Formats: sequence, C-alpha cells, structure tokens
Amino acid sequence: MNFSEIEQKILEFWKEKNIFEKSLRKNKGKKNFVFFEGPPTANGRPGIHHVEARSFKDVILRYKTMRGFFVDRKAGWDMHGLPVELQVEKELGLKNKKEIEEYGIEKFNQKCKESVWRYKDEWEKLTERIGFWLDIKNPYITYENYYIESVWSILKKIWDKKLIYKGFKVVPHCPRCVTTLSSHEVAQGYKIVKENSIYVKFPVKGEKDTYFLVWTTTPWTLPANAALAINPDVDYAKVNVSRRASRMVENMPNQPEEFVILAKNILKQEIRENEFFFLGLGLTIVDEFKGSELIGKKYEPLFKNPNQKETDLRVVAADFVSTDEGTGIVHIAPAYGVDDAEVGQKESLPVIHTVGPDGIVMSGLGIPGEGKFVKEADKDIIENLKNRNLLFAEKIYEHEYPFCWRCDSPLLYYAKESWFIKMENIRQRLVANNKKINWEPAYIKEGRFGEFIKEAKDWAISRERFWGTPLPVFKCQKCGRQELVGSLDELEKKTLKSDNKYFVMRHGQAESNLKNRIVSNIKTNHSPLTEKGKKEAFLTAKKLKNKKVDLIFSSDFLRARQTAELVAETIGLDKKKIVFDKRIREINTGIFDGGSPEKYHNYFSSQLEKFSKIPPEGENLIQLKQRVMNFLEEIDSRYQGKNILIVCHEYTAWMMTTGAKGLIDEEAAKLNENKKDFIGTGQCRELDFVSLPHDGNFVLDLHRPYIDKIKLQCQCGGEMMREKDVLDVWLDSGTMPFSQWGYPNRRGSEKEFKDHYPADYIAEAIDQTRGWFYTLLATATLMEFCGVIKDGAPYKNVVCLGHVLDTQGKKMSKSKGNVVDPWEVCEKFGADTVRWYFYTVNSAGDPKKFDVKDLQDKNRKVFGTLYNSLVFFQTYADKKFRPACNALPARMTCVSMSGGRSNAGRPRGKFTAKNLLDKWIASRFNHLNEQVVGNLEKYDIVSAARLVEDFIDDLSNWYIRRSRGRFQQPKSLKEKDEASQTLYAVLLELSKLMAPFAPFTGEEIYRTLTTDYGLRTTAKRESVHLCDFPKPDKRLIDKKLEEQMKSAREIAAKGLALRMEAKIKIRQPLKELRFSAPGGSADGGKIYDLGREKELLELMKDELNVKSVVFDKNIKSETELDTEITPELKEEGMARELVRQIQNMRKDAGLVPSDIINIACQLTDAGLYEILKKWADYIKKETRAKGLESYKEGVKFDLEKEIDLGGGKIGVGIWRIKKDK
Repeated sequence: MNFSEIEQKILEFWKEKNIFEKSLRKNKGKKNFVFFEGPPTANGRPGIHHVEARSFKDVILRYKTMRGFFVDRKAGWDMHGLPVELQVEKELGLKNKKEIEEYGIEKFNQKCKESVWRYKDEWEKLTERIGFWLDIKNPYITYENYYIESVWSILKKIWDKKLIYKGFKVVPHCPRCVTTLSSHEVAQGYKIVKENSIYVKFPVKGEKDTYFLVWTTTPWTLPANAALAINPDVDYAKVNVSRRASRMVENMPNQPEEFVILAKNILKQEIRENEFFFLGLGLTIVDEFKGSELIGKKYEPLFKNPNQKETDLRVVAADFVSTDEGTGIVHIAPAYGVDDAEVGQKESLPVIHTVGPDGIVMSGLGIPGEGKFVKEADKDIIENLKNRNLLFAEKIYEHEYPFCWRCDSPLLYYAKESWFIKMENIRQRLVANNKKINWEPAYIKEGRFGEFIKEAKDWAISRERFWGTPLPVFKCQKCGRQELVGSLDELEKKTLKSDNKYFVMRHGQAESNLKNRIVSNIKTNHSPLTEKGKKEAFLTAKKLKNKKVDLIFSSDFLRARQTAELVAETIGLDKKKIVFDKRIREINTGIFDGGSPEKYHNYFSSQLEKFSKIPPEGENLIQLKQRVMNFLEEIDSRYQGKNILIVCHEYTAWMMTTGAKGLIDEEAAKLNENKKDFIGTGQCRELDFVSLPHDGNFVLDLHRPYIDKIKLQCQCGGEMMREKDVLDVWLDSGTMPFSQWGYPNRRGSEKEFKDHYPADYIAEAIDQTRGWFYTLLATATLMEFCGVIKDGAPYKNVVCLGHVLDTQGKKMSKSKGNVVDPWEVCEKFGADTVRWYFYTVNSAGDPKKFDVKDLQDKNRKVFGTLYNSLVFFQTYADKKFRPACNALPARMTCVSMSGGRSNAGRPRGKFTAKNLLDKWIASRFNHLNEQVVGNLEKYDIVSAARLVEDFIDDLSNWYIRRSRGRFQQPKSLKEKDEASQTLYAVLLELSKLMAPFAPFTGEEIYRTLTTDYGLRTTAKRESVHLCDFPKPDKRLIDKKLEEQMKSAREIAAKGLALRMEAKIKIRQPLKELRFSAPGGSADGGKIYDLGREKELLELMKDELNVKSVVFDKNIKSETELDTEITPELKEEGMARELVRQIQNMRKDAGLVPSDIINIACQLTDAGLYEILKKWADYIKKETRAKGLESYKEGVKFDLEKEIDLGGGKIGVGIWRIKKDK
C-alpha cells in the first residue's frame, strides 16, 4: 500500500475543502485552548527533529479541537541573533566583527534579513506535509517593528522597577562572536574535554628557593594574576621537594634545595590517587601552619606586566578554596573568573586584561604567545615556565568546559561591561511559578529545570552584535543620565527635534487637471493654474495666514510655482523666501507624460505595484519617496523652530506623508487605495514629522544602524546617544506571549493577550529547559513582579522531547553524513508512520536513536495491520450493508452522520450485541477510549499512543481472526450482520480516536466508511477532524470480561508455543489442551463465568485447533498439550491443508470471496480418494465450491496446481462458475 500517495490525496482534500479553517470556525466563540509555537528560524532547512516536535504539538491541538475547544495556532518566526549572523558571515567570507563593520552594518543586516526567509517555503511545505495544522498566514515575526516595540515596552516595565543595570562583571564571553552570553545559553554548550593542567611555582618574596604551588587549567590567565588565595582554616605545609622525581616534566634540571607550600592533606591525596605528583620519594615537611598565617605574604610575579605593581602581589583569604583538587592555593585573575572577580572586589585588586575580547593575547606586554588565541598561547606559556624552572608538573585533566551554543568556540570568562536583569531578586518567584506547571516527563520539573532556576543568575541581556532587537537605553553625553525608551511614541516625543512645523499643499487646479492630461516632465511644463485653481490657492492661503509661515518650499513646475507665489502674496510673505526645489517635483511618469492618467494607472495591476514597477523612462513610487524624503530630512536638519509650507503635487504629498510615517509599501498603498486624489487641488494638510529610524526606502526600521543615528533630548539639555548593544535573542522569544500581539502598543493587543495567556500547552526539545522554556518563565515572572500580570506561570503544560540521534546514538550532522531527510522518510513510509514512531518508540524525554528499521516495523505492525482490518471489512461485508443508527454494541455513534436518511434509504434500526467477541471488543474500545482521554488530559502522549497500538493488534489478531467464520461462513445472515455492525462501528470510532495521532489514516478510514456505505455526510462532518472526539460509555466496559479474554489468549499462546515446540502445524487438529493457572494466576477458575465458559473455551479451541480445552488444577505445568495425532486427526489435518491451498489458489487467480467455483482433483492414491470423499462437504463449504469432482478433459481452469498434503500429492484445478456482482 502506498501510504504517501494516500496522504497526498488527503492533503488535496483538506486544502480544497478548507478543512483546517472549518475546524477553527466550528469552535469559534467556545472556550480557548491556548498554544504557543516556539519560533524556528527559516535560515536553515527543517530536520527530522522538527518533525518530532511538530508531531507532539499537533496531536494535542487536534485532540483539543475535537473536544470542542477553540485552538488558535499562530505560527512564529525567530529572526534575530547569532545563528543568523554566523551564517551570513560565512557566506560573505567575513571572519570577525571588525570585518563586518568594514563591510557595513546596514548591508550586513540587510543580508541577515534576507537570509532568514531562505527556507520559508520548505518549512511551510514540510509543516503541511506532516499534517501539522498551523496558521502560517498570520505569523508573529520577531524582527517586525511592532514586535521590537513590544520587547522595549516589557523592558521599560522592568527598568521602572530598577531591575536592569549595567555592570562590570566577569561574564561568559564568546571570543569568536565577540559578545556576552547569558547563563542559560552557556548551559546549552558544555562538552567533556581533555587538556593540559599545570602545577606552577610562584616564588615567595624573601624566602630563597621557596614557592607557592598552584594548580591551574587555564595557563593563559597567569599573566593577569593579581593575587593568590588560600583558605584560612586549612592546614598548609612547607615541603622539601629536592629529591622528587623529575621525569614527569621533561628536561627539568634537578634542584639542590627546593621548597613548595601547599595544603598538607594534598600530599597524601596526590600520592594515593595520582602517584606522579611527588612519587613518594623522601618528602620532608619542614614547616606547618594554618592558612590564616599565610595571609599577606608577598610573592614575585610570574610575568612582568606594566599594569601590575610587584608590591601588590600578596596572599589573600577566600572561603571557596578547597582541597578537593589542586593544591589548596588558587591563582586569582579578577579579569577572568567569577570567583576571582569577587575576591578582587573585596581585596581591591586590579583587573588586568592581557587578552582582547577576541581571545587573542595582547601584543606589547611581553607575554608569551602574544598574537595567538588563548588556547594556542597556553603552549607558549607552559614552555616559558618550564624554561625558567617555574613549572612543577603537567597532567591531562578531563572536565566539562562551556562552548558557544552557536559557533562552537570555547568560551572565556571575561571581565567587561554588560547589561543585566536582576534575576536573583525573583528566584523564589521562579520556583513558585514552576510548581504550577505540569511537566512531561515529570522528573524535569524538580530536576533539570527546577535545579537550574533555583540558581538563576542575573540575565546578561546585552550583545555586542548587529542583527537583533536594539537595546533601547540612551545615555546623556553631558550628565551621564541613562534612560530606557519603551515605545515608539516615547521615542518620538524624546527624539531631538527641529521643532519645525510642516504644511503640505497641493497646487491649485491647472489646465492639465482640467484636460485630464499628465504633465510630469519639466520640459513639457506649460500647465498654468486655471481661474478655479487660483481661487483654490487663494482660499487656502487665507487659512494659512494665522499659521505664521516662515518659509515656502515649492516644486519648480509652473502650476506649483504659481501657487506658491499666490500664497506668499496673500499671507504677506516676501517672495524671496520661496525656495524652488526639484526634489519635490511631480512623479516622472515617463512615456505616459502628456497622456491621460487612466493609461498610466492601467499600466499597473494595483496601487502596490506602483512602488516597484518602473514605467519606461519614468520612476516608481519608491524612487519618488526617496527624493522627497531626502528633501524633507535636509530642511529639517537645516532649520529650527520654523513654520514651513511645502507646495508640491498629489503623489509627492502622498509619498512625503508615507515617508514621514515610516509606512511599508502595503500600508502606504492603503492610504490611496480608492484611486481618488490623495489630496485635492489647492488643499493643505499639516504634516507631523519627526525623523525616526528608517531604512534607505524611508520605511520605519528600528534596527541598527538606523536606530544608532537617533539622539534624544536629555533633561539637562544634553544629547542622549543609544548604547550600541542589541538584546539577547532569547529575550525575543521569551517575550512572545506579549510581543506576538504587539502588546501593549498595538490596537487590540491587550484583549488578544488576555485571551491567549497563559498557554495551556507547549512542546519543544529538552534543551529548551535552558532556552525558551526558561526565558518564557523568566519574562512572565518579571512581568508578574512588575504588576503587569497576576500569573507568572506562562504555560500550564509542557512536554520536553528527547533529541533525535543517529542509529549509533550520535548527534546528526551534515559533516558526519548521518542526517535523515524528513522528506524521504515521509515519502517512503508516510508522515503518519513517522509521527507514530516518535509517539511510541520510547518515553517523550528520552533520546531517539532514529532507525529506518523501526519505521518499517511501525508501518507494518500499526498501519499495515489497521488498513488490512479495513480491507477485511470491505471484502466480507455485504454490499447492501447499512450501519445501524444507534450506538451499536459500544453505543459508539449514530453512524448515519445526518441522523436521518442515508443515500440508500432509512438507516438501520437499533442493534444490540450478543456475541461474546462483540461484547469484548466493545468493552475494549470503550476502555481504550477512557484511557486515551485520561492520558491525553495528562499530556502523556506516549502512553495514549501505545494503548491504541495494542488495541489495533487486539482488533486484528484476535477479534477479526476469531470472527472470520462469522464473515466468511456465517451460520445465518443475522450472524454476519452482527459481526459487520460491530466491526464497522469499531473502525469508524477508531478513525476518530486515531485522528489526532495519525490525521491522514484517521481521515482515510473515516471517509471510506462514511462514503462507501450509502451515508450522507453533512458539511459539518465531511472530515473526521470536524467530528467530536469519541466519548467512552462506561456502562459497556466489562473489565472482568476483558481480564477473562486476556487469560484465554495467554493460555492459547502457551498452547501454540507447545505446538511449535512439537513442530506440529496449526492446521493439524489435536485432541486436547489442559491448563491450570491462566496468566500465571493461582486462581485458575477466573476464566470461568456462568454463561461464558462455553464461549471462551470455544474460542480457545478454534485458536488452538484442538477438540477440547479442559481446566485441570492437577496437571504439573500450566498447560499440557496432547500431541498424539490419530488417523482421524491426520485426515482432518489433510483436509484443512487442502482448503488452505485452494484458498490461496482463489486469491492467486484474482477471485473475490463471493465468487463460486468448481474444484477438480487428480489423484492415484485410493486413501486420498477416501479422505476427499469423507471431507467433501467441508472442503466445498470452506472454499465456496459448488462441485468437487475428478479431472475431465476440455475443462479450462482458472488455475491448477499440484499440492502436497503431507500424506500424498494431489493435482487440483479450479474455475469460476458464478461471478460476484
């Protein structure tokens, strides 16, 4: 079966019938179920891990929709940050920040903006292909102005609570990206590394050949040493190490007399654990003292540094110094360690930088390794120390080290200025809010996530980068005052302004207007004002008298010139104060000059196209806007506090207004979408203009470098410049519950936020415990602290998903060649199979070793089995079958969707199950239904899907297999109808139950069952996804029956195992099976129940092909099978084998079950003849044969074959005598 082909047809059906939209409409106005989509970035292709996450999202959203909730599914795109920048850097061949600045921030950011949409189509197509219903038409986009403004507003609230500060701290710093990282970013990038650690000797001042022995894993920090730290409560010893072995340090000369100071208990530890440190060779302790006695002792620097005074170097106390590893003495470099910086601040130590922000050792300081990256410089420093006999020992040290989560460079802890949010102030609130959240898996709540938030560090929110939400903090260059801007309105109000007032006037009516003719070329510029136009200009001028116009700027076209002069004369302004500027001329219409405006308009398909399409020899609206806005910005910078009249043309005024507002083309087109005059002849409007950040097309753009040009007016009269940093990209995604609606600045955003907060459900990979899951909680908790919201838990339920790895458990990467293409597996196995694999392969939070063999297994066992069950029903159900209108055995549904007539007439009347198998499958389904609902309500998707998988197996391999006789050889039409009604109802309701998990399969089964059997499907239920989720009928759940059936199956399974052990085929009847304790229970009688014993035993007899099944508590084992094959049993076995072979022949000949055949046999063995004669009626009945006769000449067989019956061979031919109609 081609599952991919089926799914493609379903996709076409959904699209053609707008099923997704209808599923939303049907629940509009009902209770919201809120979902937050974690925004991906479309600068990379979607991978198989995205299919995992989106499958877990979709199942809950579909389920809740079928439960009657309105489930809005707003898509989102994460557009900023290092991932985007690094990709663009690589494409442009740029190596560092300096080269980006040389290339140009504006051009670089434009490339970033373009790159984030590169794979948008592929993302959207894969989203559609896997059946993830998402509103991709109205996504939130983190680089849009409304989103950035919302982030600013949130920061403003935090700023007002004095939770944002700029601090000089040691922070995690990426030398490749040259920027700070936050603690949650650092937590994503740890690796186990092996590198050299060294034991270094710091010469003690005034004590010959005596050294403080210090262990370090970062030799590159030694030139920045400012102190040595000891624990005042630890015992230290001065040890004579003159006789120690030197072979561990190559070429180290022997010293006649040498002493080192270290923690006393290190001696025993190192000898015991490492054996190389002193090697136990005649060590002599010459002195002992408490650490407190060492405080203040001076020592000599390892390296001369012009920024460090030798007299400053001393021993200080620090409680964090331990003897767990190292020597009990710690080298302090306040520039390169968090603990070091704290000690430095306490002891007033200097912060000495010997390494630049790019991780390169500074030149000119005389430090080994200058000009090299720190990790490379380590080798030079170690060699230098070795040559000066200051290296005591080296050893390989294995430890965790943080790497950049995006570029994979080793991080440095680096002292620098950064902006922070005080998270330590709200730790307890974070913990309290986390307690409100349901986590799946549950252990994440108090474990990985809970432990992390308990130790939440202040959030480093600033990044010294380019493509991101700008940090909206401005600092006065005069008084140093800082201010954070929280909205565009605030930015506009506080921007340093010219205080000019602008009035834009269109020229009065000209002859060209009267004659409906375009005059847009200065060379054809003879179109004077009409009398009406002069009157229009005069009337407007009178209104302008009280505006105190200081200057008039005018287009140099005749009609504008005449208008400007008339206005000046009327208001009493000297005509010398009229400036004619060609930048505010009419739009150049090119070849349409001199023609009718209609021809020009008809050249474009819409107003919007006028912005991009250039008429021959003319210009488009963007070009017009650029020249008029260049004009406006120039005069705004030239004049202060003036009232300025601008006399121009309609499209010139339109573009001036558009540029002043910073509108995008679509918004600008709407200003003039009715194709009426934007401004009438002779009319005048006041133009609000403040030069806000804009791109080269004068569209509002809050990014760098445009925002960098904005200056604010300080209270002291000074100018305020923006801090150049951008914000942590995780702040973008963390604010999405607010910012996706443009809260609180966008119209209607407060209601949208209120209706969509908090989220009922989110799901992402487990690494988001250090990413989005954390920043969502952090932002919401901050907003709670600020009084903006009452509930700081932004989501109620969260599913954490394990990473998708290759078959060996390794991370997938292109370089390793182990990446799985999601398109390929969806094409080969179907999207439902891939989805089902993720639901059931292991627990949600566990890593998934993705193996195609597992997909094949799921495809065959689940979907192959389910479709085979459907095919079985289609094959054996009567063609005139009509489902009963009641809920059938399980009260599952009124299967006539309309509740009225079906295409074939009235639906069947009520039906009640009597057969034990029907009752059992009804109970099993309702019990399953109850369990699935229970698990999905707990967001335990894995358990729910596994239960469905078990049910499919039960349905096929027990209910259908044990019911075959009722379909193929029913004792009566009533018996067949009862079986058909039951199987139909189960399959129909199962299609609904499966729809959230496997949307394509659920749809295909549902549509097959509701269209092939004369049912009229109303528009409301034309799709399974427009149906309600099944509701279990607890009255029909018979747990005792289910337990009994389970026991019966277990006994049967053991009996079949005994058959296999005895190598006896199932077709060979046997006499008897005896059993004692089914299912391992001591209560063997639990299988018995009055009125059921016979039916259960009959099922077991049929399954095992034995003549009797007997309970016998006296047998030695749980089951005993009588394997003696009597002649009679042997004969029956041969007859059964012949039936099986003829059934296969029917199938191979292309016959359908209802076709009637004749059978001809050719045999020479008299014994076989007697067997055939004896079992003829049985053979004919089982194979739907009218006759069983000897071979005759001239008969044309549909198929003939020689069959080995185990007791002789027989030639068999079959031919159809009555074709099914």
